[in-house]
Amino acid sequence: MNVLGINASPRKNANTQTLVQAVLDGAAEKGAQTRLVNLREMDIHGCMGCEGCKKQLGQCVQKDDMTPLLQDMTGFDAVVMGTPVYWFHVSAQFKMLVDRLYCFMGTKKNSETGEETMFFEFPEGKKFVFIISRGDPEPPQMFPQFYDHLNEWLNLIPISLGAGKFEFFHQYGAHLDRKAARNDADLLIKAKAVGAGFFD
Repeated sequence: MNVLGINASPRKNANTQTLVQAVLDGAAEKGAQTRLVNLREMDIHGCMGCEGCKKQLGQCVQKDDMTPLLQDMTGFDAVVMGTPVYWFHVSAQFKMLVDRLYCFMGTKKNSETGEETMFFEFPEGKKFVFIISRGDPEPPQMFPQFYDHLNEWLNLIPISLGAGKFEFFHQYGAHLDRKAARNDADLLIKAKAVGAGFFD
């Protein structure tokens, strides 16, 4: 099994990266080949809405580091995607990644009715884990409805990509402590168990 970890935190060696790595470590202990990608180290750009990818689905026309990463994602059995929560939503780096998944989306037209339906040119059945590191505790002290919206939005990703199995792994109450995950032995054990669970 091959497992790709994508860390979308702009902070080096902080909570999101720690937890993504822990999931990868858990998978590696079961025999998986793993790879960690830190988006902060890459030259990446947001979707331009140019529709160039519709000429060949899955092929973004941009010449940055995100384009080959999108192709790499199709070749892994499992993908771990991690983001911190900033202003009640994902990081800018994570949002750029998700927006660029648009390159896999196509439409079909029914020749009889003219009705268009959407589909994704992405290999179905992959396993996904989403790591969400949040400063606020659970239950949150402010605006809980916005966290509900975030959790709902995150479901769009695995459902659109035809995931065979997916789960969300949350860290709550980290505040501004970038070592909160590293110093939480129970949390790390749980994250490793998620990685080992790829083999279930």
